[in-house]
Amino acid sequence: MKIALISPKGVKMGRPEEMDKTSRIYRELANIQSLQELMSCPNSPLLTIAALAAEYFDEIEYIDEEIEDIDWETPFDMVGMSFMTQQASRAYELAEKFRKRGVYTVCGGMHPTNLPDQTLQNFDTVFIGEAEHTWHEFLRDYRAGMPKRVYTNRQTVDMAAVSMPRYDLLKFDRYRTIPVQISRGCPHNCEFCASTKVYGPAYRHKSVNQVMAELDVIRRYRPYPHIYFTDDNMLVNTAFSLELLQELKGAGVHWMTHSDISLAEKREVLGRLYDSGCRKIVIGFESIVPESLRSLERWKYRKLENYAESIRIIQSYGIGVWGTFIVGLDSDDRSVFQRVVDFTLENHLYGAMISVPTPFPGSALFERLNRENRILSKHWGDYTLWNVVVRPKNMSVQELEEGFAYTLRQIYSPEASKERMQYFKRVHRPGGGIG
Repeated sequence: MKIALISPKGVKMGRPEEMDKTSRIYRELANIQSLQELMSCPNSPLLTIAALAAEYFDEIEYIDEEIEDIDWETPFDMVGMSFMTQQASRAYELAEKFRKRGVYTVCGGMHPTNLPDQTLQNFDTVFIGEAEHTWHEFLRDYRAGMPKRVYTNRQTVDMAAVSMPRYDLLKFDRYRTIPVQISRGCPHNCEFCASTKVYGPAYRHKSVNQVMAELDVIRRYRPYPHIYFTDDNMLVNTAFSLELLQELKGAGVHWMTHSDISLAEKREVLGRLYDSGCRKIVIGFESIVPESLRSLERWKYRKLENYAESIRIIQSYGIGVWGTFIVGLDSDDRSVFQRVVDFTLENHLYGAMISVPTPFPGSALFERLNRENRILSKHWGDYTLWNVVVRPKNMSVQELEEGFAYTLRQIYSPEASKERMQYFKRVHRPGGGIG
């Protein structure tokens, strides 16, 4: 049997009409390589599913629609997809085409887990939650001619037992950055986040040996890779972080990941980051408006007064802080745009991802805005984080769209980008201390 594992279009800029508008903005921006790295990775969960599928299928093909077209002449017995909300509309289209051809369709991931009933209208089988246990159950049922419509994970997945992803299926020449998942789970509970429905709040990680073995495989295809550790909050466990960073030292990889602002308090971890190959840390600041941040996540609200000093500390170790911000929240007025610009430039952030409020299904934000009848679109291709899909509270839709574009243009202007690079050349002292 032959299976295709497909990552649908939509990771980058949504449906075509929205892509044109957003593309025009991004073409004007200077030095946005870090943003492109986050948007141009393979689908890591599908590579793990490919490893689980090996004993059941004679042929496995990984297809990433962001870099290649689907060959509709190729016969498949089964098609599996893993997708986020912004990919869902495209995933539904693909599933319909394959089902008309008699191909059995299955899916999992963030969106199917959080909106299974709708997804079932388009797929033969839907996986809810992590699939390490339910995938084998499904394939046994499928072979017996009795596959169920829904498979729900009810067990905590031991990360030490997770299979080696099938990196050999990737077209390495088409990617600058390769994803590796070390851990699952995040202790924070942000209103806009839907990932805890898939992975939960408990932090679980692979062993250091597992991580290094995955990097060894990747280096067979790319000797000096750039790695994106895709974890929601990679450096939560200090003891594990120190052990891993020690092993990464001299491993020949450069990498980036996500953490939270408490990293500034972990001086021993900071001291090992640069030598381990880390060059960028993505931190979710979310908002610098106190009332807005308090409504999103109280832990981050309590850290707000220390944001600037924490950024200074982290970057003094040679690590660029790449911040994420949401503009247009309910406590934001039109002053938020300039406030985010000023904060980003005054604190010399290495980069920033600016987004608008996006109510992903499964999040508390979706439930609240749905009750308030403020969601303007449920075409999931619009849910890219920069298309306005909700009615703002203290500004118009047009004002939010214009303010979002203004914020990006100011942060990524040639002048701001030049000053940012000069700052890092001036203060960069790996190992600690701003000169």
